[in-house]
Amino acid sequence: MENKKIKIITENWSADKKNTLADYLEKGGFSSFKKMISKEVTSEDIIEELEESGLQGRGGSGFSLGKKWRAAYEYSKSAKKYSFPARSHAYFICNADESEPGTYKDRSILENNPYPVLEAIIIGSWILGAKEAFIYLNGGYKETASRLKNVINEIRKAGWLGKNIQGTDFSLRIKIFEGAGSYVCGEETALINSIEGKRGEPRLRPPYPVESGLFGRPTVVNNVETLVNVPFILEEGASKFRTLSKSEESFGTKIFLLNGPIKNLGLHEAPLGISINELIKEYGGGLEKDKKIKFAQVGGSGGSIVMPSDFDKPLGFGQDEIAVGSGAILLVEENVEIHKLISAWSHFFRRESCGQCVPCREGTYQLSLLAQKLKNGKLKEGELEKIKDIIFTMERASFCAFGSFAVKGWKGVVENLTNEIIE
Repeated sequence: MENKKIKIITENWSADKKNTLADYLEKGGFSSFKKMISKEVTSEDIIEELEESGLQGRGGSGFSLGKKWRAAYEYSKSAKKYSFPARSHAYFICNADESEPGTYKDRSILENNPYPVLEAIIIGSWILGAKEAFIYLNGGYKETASRLKNVINEIRKAGWLGKNIQGTDFSLRIKIFEGAGSYVCGEETALINSIEGKRGEPRLRPPYPVESGLFGRPTVVNNVETLVNVPFILEEGASKFRTLSKSEESFGTKIFLLNGPIKNLGLHEAPLGISINELIKEYGGGLEKDKKIKFAQVGGSGGSIVMPSDFDKPLGFGQDEIAVGSGAILLVEENVEIHKLISAWSHFFRRESCGQCVPCREGTYQLSLLAQKLKNGKLKEGELEKIKDIIFTMERASFCAFGSFAVKGWKGVVENLTNEIIE
C-alpha cells in the first residue's frame, strides 16, 4: 500500500452519516481499554508502547506523548498519599481550543468520529488515576459541543463512562469546558488557568502541568489530533505506526489543511515527511490554471514563511524538517498585496496577546502600527531596523511561545521579501 493512501485518522469518516458507538465497537473500538481492565496489559505496557511509537504532539509542539504520560504517571503515583479523599489524584485534559484562523482539524475529528479521542481520554485517565477529565473546546464550536455531549451521554449509558466502568472500581466523568476562543489558551498552562476560572494567561514553568497542573494536581494536556492516534497505536503496534511516515524523525500521519490557489482545498491526511510540492500535486490536485506561488505559510497565522525553493523539503517535527505546526498551509499567490497579509497577522496577534509581558504586549502593538504605515506606502530603512529589533526582543524575551509565533510572518517577509516592504 502506498503511503499516500494510508489513513488512520480519517479512515472511518463518512460523508453521508455520522459514526455511531455501534460502528466504533464493531470496528474494534475500546478493545485496548478492555485489555487494561482485564489486566492483559498494564499501565507500564501502554506507556512503553506509546513511547516507542514516537507519537508527537499534533497541536504544534511536537513533544512526545509517551514521555508526557510517563512523567504525569510517576507524579500521580507519588501524589496519591497526599491526596484528599474527595478529590481525584490527577486530571486529564483534551485541548480542542483551536482558535487559530484557517485551522479546523480538531473540530473535524470531533464532529466526524470522536470515539477514538474519547477512548484515549479514558485510557489516559485510567493510567493517571484521574476521576475527572475535561475537553477544553473552542466556544465558537456550538454544533461540535452539542455532538460531543450526545456522544458522551451515549458512551456513559453503554457503561464506558460514569461510575464503576464495565464493572470495575474505576469511575470517570468527562466535562466539556467551552472557552472564549482565546488563541493564547491553546498554551496548556493558560488553558488550565481558564478552567480554574482565572485569567487565561500562561504560568511560569517549572513546575510543569504533569507535576502541578489543574488545581495543583498532576495533569496531562493533549491535543485532539494527538489523542486520536492512541487507539491505533495500541491495537496495531508502535512499529507499524512508525512506518506510516516518510520521515526518520517524525512518525505517523498528519492532517494538513490546504488553502490557496489549488484545486482540492481543505483537509487531507498524509504521511509526515511529505513535502509541500507533494501535497500540492498528490492531495491538492495541483495549482489552478496559470497560478504561481510567491511563498507558503506553514503552521497557520503563527507559522513560518517557506519559499518555493524549499517546497521539496520534508514537513515534520525534526531538526532537518520544515516545522509543520498545526498543519495549516496557506499558498500565497505571486500577485498578492503583501501589506494586506501583514496587516491581518499584526491585527490578529495584537488582539490575541494576553498582555501579561511587556515584550509581547508592546511588540504586537508596535508591529500593528508599522503594518498600518505599510498599508499607506513602503517603509523606510530605519523602520526595517526597528522591525528587526522587535522580532529579536519578542523571540527571546516573551514570557511564552506566543511572542515568537506572533513575529514569524514578519520575520519571513523581512528575510525573503524586503524589497516589497522597504523603499
